[in-house]
Amino acid sequence: MNRKLFGLALVLAVTGLNPVTESAEFHSATVYMLSHYVVVASGFIFGYTILRSDWKFAVIGVIPVVFWHLPLPFSLGAGVLKFRILLDTSLFLGGFLLGSSIRSLPQWSKITLFALYMLGDTLLSILLLIGSPEYSNKVYPFSPYTPESLPLAGISMIIVMNVILATVIYIAFRSVLKGL
Repeated sequence: MNRKLFGLALVLAVTGLNPVTESAEFHSATVYMLSHYVVVASGFIFGYTILRSDWKFAVIGVIPVVFWHLPLPFSLGAGVLKFRILLDTSLFLGGFLLGSSIRSLPQWSKITLFALYMLGDTLLSILLLIGSPEYSNKVYPFSPYTPESLPLAGISMIIVMNVILATVIYIAFRSVLKGL
């Protein structure tokens, strides 16, 4: 087991799953979205370092990640504590399943999953940038977010996506250069 990766996963989990962050998520769509990245990433890294599983678990792992970013589940997780607990647990487990199965996926599947992630996150970030009412308390009164509070979350998503893309490109080129 890679202790550095395990330590990183632990730091990410503690960062995303603590009372201070959870409390801030009820007031800030930006913290809410950044927490999603941190929780999924911690699960992914834990899964990658601890377990090796079949490719089928990647399919199962994607389901909660997609589900919680649809308008109604997004708003329920943002505004209702019971749903927040379910959201955090399922995002972590989804990340764990993805991380544990990533080694068993063929390269084309990894590229396809990454491209679909980038496409989905880009669409969601655009919806948040324009203050889409479907992700706010205009459509779902239990959501803590106004449409005006959403654009900063969209901007933060674009920044995180670029960091993730740069990391993936770096890792890909590093492995190509090792092969030379």
